[in-house]
This record gives sequence, C-alpha cells and structure tokens, in this order.
Amino acid sequence: MKLETKVGLFFTGAIALLAVLIFRTEKLEIGGKRNQSERLTYFDQVAGLNVQSAVRIAGVKVGDVRTIALENGKAKVVVGLDKEVPVYADATVSLGSIGILGEKFIDLNPGHSAKGPFPEGQPIPSKAGVSLDNLMETLADIGKNVKGITQSLNESIGGEQGRQKIDEIVDNIRVLTAEFRSMAQENHGAINATMANVEAISADLRDKLPKLAQEFETVGKNLNAILDENRPELKGIVGDVRKLTQSFQGTADNLKVLTSRLNSGEGTIGKLLNDDTTIKKINEAVDNLNGMLGGFNKMDFRLDMNAAQWNERKDSRVGLDLEIAPRPDYWYALGFGSTPDGKINESTRTVTQLDPVTGLPVTVLEKNTFVTTDKAFTVSAQFAKRLGSVVFSAGIVEGKGGGGVELRTLADDRLRFGFLAYDFTKRDDKPNPRYRFTSSYQFWKGAYIQAGVQDIGNKDLRTVFFGGGLRWKDDDLKKMMGLAGAAK
Repeated sequence: MKLETKVGLFFTGAIALLAVLIFRTEKLEIGGKRNQSERLTYFDQVAGLNVQSAVRIAGVKVGDVRTIALENGKAKVVVGLDKEVPVYADATVSLGSIGILGEKFIDLNPGHSAKGPFPEGQPIPSKAGVSLDNLMETLADIGKNVKGITQSLNESIGGEQGRQKIDEIVDNIRVLTAEFRSMAQENHGAINATMANVEAISADLRDKLPKLAQEFETVGKNLNAILDENRPELKGIVGDVRKLTQSFQGTADNLKVLTSRLNSGEGTIGKLLNDDTTIKKINEAVDNLNGMLGGFNKMDFRLDMNAAQWNERKDSRVGLDLEIAPRPDYWYALGFGSTPDGKINESTRTVTQLDPVTGLPVTVLEKNTFVTTDKAFTVSAQFAKRLGSVVFSAGIVEGKGGGGVELRTLADDRLRFGFLAYDFTKRDDKPNPRYRFTSSYQFWKGAYIQAGVQDIGNKDLRTVFFGGGLRWKDDDLKKMMGLAGAAK
C-alpha cells in the first residue's frame, strides 16, 4: 500500500473519531428526536440550567432540555422525553442539582396512573425546589435577625449604662440570697420546735390509743351491768305504757258517746248542728262553692310544647305556651321560651393593599358585618280574640310589645297561618321591627309540624325555621286551679 493511501486512511479515521467525540461531548443524537415527545413548562427562574441539560426521574435520565426562552417574565422551557416515559395528569417538575455546586437538571415527577394521561400541549406545573440560592437567602435572613438581636442587646446592656444595669442585677441577687439565708437561720429554731411538737404528739397518740380502746371496752361492760341491775324497773316502765294505752281506749269510748249525743241533738252544739237555719247556710255556702267550681269547669286550659330549628343561626328554639280560655272566643296566652336571637355587629380593621393605579401599598379601613346569636329566656303574655276563623292577639311578645293575626282552618284548627310583629325599637344591631311568619299542620291527634320565616324585615338576621310540637287540653290543671280558688 502506498504511503499516500495510508495517510488518507489515517486522516479519514481521525475525522470519523473526532465526529463521534463531538457528538458524544455535545450530547447530540442523530435521529434521536424522532424517539422523543416534547413537553413544556414554565419556571420563575432557571439560573444554571442550559440547553441539553438532563431531565431525570428518580435520578435516571429520561430526556433533555431543548429550548429555553423568556415569555411574559417567566422562563419557558421545552424538554424532550423518551416516548416510553409516561406523564400523568398530576405530574410536576422542579429544578434540582447534583450536589451543592453540581450540574442543574429538571426533576420530573410523572404522577399517578389513576389520574389519566397528561393533556398534550399544556404546560406541566412547576414547583420551587431547594437550591443554593434559596439557602443563601435564608442564611442572609437569619444573619439579619441575629444582627438585630445583637444590636438590641448592645443597646440594652452595652456601654456604661448597661454595665451599671448588670451590676444592679447582680447586687439584687446577692441581697436576695442573703435575705433568704438570714430568714432560714432565724426560723431554724422554730422549724425544729415544730417538728419536735409533731413527734411528741405522735408519741402521745401511740401511747394513749390502746388506753382509750380499753376504756371504751370498760364503758360497754358497765352499761351491760346497769341494764342487768335495772331490769325490774324496765318491766315497770313497760307496765305503765300498757296502762296509758288503756286510758286512751277509755277516752275513745267517751268520744263515741259524745258524738252520739250530738247526732241526737242533745246539748247546745247538738242543737246548732241539727238546726234548719244552720243547714240552710251551709247549703248556700256549698252552692256558692259549686258555682265557682262550675266556672272553672267551663274554662279550658290548653298547653302547647314546641321546638324549632333556626337554619341560619344553627340553633334551636324551645317553648311552652299556656292558653287560659274562659270562653271559646277569647283567651289569655302565656309563653315561656329559649330563643336564639340574632344581632348585627360590625368590626373594623386596617389592612394594606396595592393601589391598582400606582402599584404602591396603601392603608385602607375595612369594615366587616357579621351576625351573632344571643340565646335568652323570654316571656310572652297576650290577650287573644277570635272572630270566625281569624284570631287577633296583642300584648308582650318575647319580652317586647307587639301583636299578630292568625288564620285557623280545617276541623279542630288543624291548619294555621300566622303573622307576628314585635320589638318596634330601632337599634344598630336590629334596624327594623321583627316580623315572623308561621305555619303549622296538625297531622295526628295533638302532634303537629311547623315552618316559617323569622326577621323578615331585617335582611342580615333573616332565617328560616322548621320544627314541631304537641298541643293538648289539660283537665288536671283545671282541677288544680279550681282547688286553689276554693282554698281562698
């Protein structure tokens, strides 16, 4: 082989080897992009990241960075991933580095298969990773805080004044310890005396307790002896008791004779009891009593026990109502209830916001309106008048003046619609009077359901309520009231 041929072959091989080294060094892959899929993401900053930087999953390279460009103040990064690498809908990316000063790369979290594949063309969400720059910023903040603390300590205890303060503290501690030492020395004898007294008392108790037990035993024996000696006298006492019983029996016989004489009209008391005039007066008194009791018999006592849930205030109202009806067309109503009353409150605070025009922070006063619940025990007392199916009422409603109207239909007033207005005072926590709309339906005997709206005129306090209750007539209460009147 000629020398020229050898030289040509040598240079050809050297050029081929150089091309391979260039491709390997610059991380170039011939035809590799056809086996990759492109994905894009955005970072706030990508300092240290270069084109051809690696994309890794769990430290294993699965792609590289193709382009880095600035778009709307953020770094737009396009990466190429191996097509066999799956990317799911909850995938994220972050910047990482090999060691503290090592090469930057993109750390890809591919997500979970249950979420489905990541949509094509959409950017993968990025997260801020831990970098040397972040650590340096954190260390700088810590240094500023330490510097501020040392400066405050220097201002507080530095210089001549600080030295004087430290000297005063040391002197105070020295004086305090000296006072404690002297106090302990002064009371040392008293403490020893107290301990000696305690020991003496315990020693006396140890010696005297057996003696006390022996004395109690002696007392018990003496009591037994006294009972044995006085047994005949005890028998005499029992005989006296028997004689007293016989005397009571004689007294009972005498009372029997006396009552028989009274029944026959003998003596002054007997004539008085058997006189027609006396009997007539007694009959008149009985007739008056029967008339009064008859009035109570005609009077109805109706009880209503109910409860309702107030939707907006997440609380409930419980009540007990009593209607005293002398006649069917009018009655007196008393009510006791625990009501979750609402009140409007305002709070103000100063907040800092960005001015939309200048972009500078400005201080503004922010007002917030909120509703609080004040659960209180209330009393109602009203007079009600019925005209046909309509009932008008007025008086005290939950501790405030007010009145209302109610429509009662169906048999036994099973369906009712009512409107109530009360508390007409105007306050900041309640600008308008309270209006309440109620409706109820009695579905089985005395049981009923109810629903309505409270505080219709106050928007912030308005709430829907629903619940139920039980209505019944109480004849036993009527009897109790009648007996109380008769006692008077």
